[in-house]
Amino acid sequence: MPITCQRCGATLDETEVGDRFQGACPKCLAAAAFAATTSGAPAEDVPSFTPGGTFQGLDVVERLGAGGMGVVYKARQPHLDRFVALKVLPRHLAAEPDFVERFRREAKALALLSHANIVGVHDFGIAEGVPYLLMEYVDGVNLRAMLAEKKLTPE
Repeated sequence: MPITCQRCGATLDETEVGDRFQGACPKCLAAAAFAATTSGAPAEDVPSFTPGGTFQGLDVVERLGAGGMGVVYKARQPHLDRFVALKVLPRHLAAEPDFVERFRREAKALALLSHANIVGVHDFGIAEGVPYLLMEYVDGVNLRAMLAEKKLTPE
């Protein structure tokens, strides 16, 4: 039986979307992710954690950056006396079950990896309607800044 994308109206075969179809075709979901990556989520779409505020027992220190799949904050875990990176989904993506599932898969995949060049995952969950990923905090220059300063070589 054909399925219709609620965004673009495309007719899809069940085999194209599987049993997790949530109203949008893969092309529309990819376009939404690309738009979020290239333009960034509007400020009102991003869960706002102000420095000095708290979330899930964490003390929010500062916003580190934003990308296509979320916003990352530096936070402190008082009971373990350490800094962590808190990644949250923008509201428009948190409302899309496919993106929340993708975010969950990202957390699970990262949690299975253990390597000096990959941040460790401490936790994943949804609190106050906000999907979040709690990761190891690594202090340093971000990749975009390193690329702009041409400090990296192909090697």
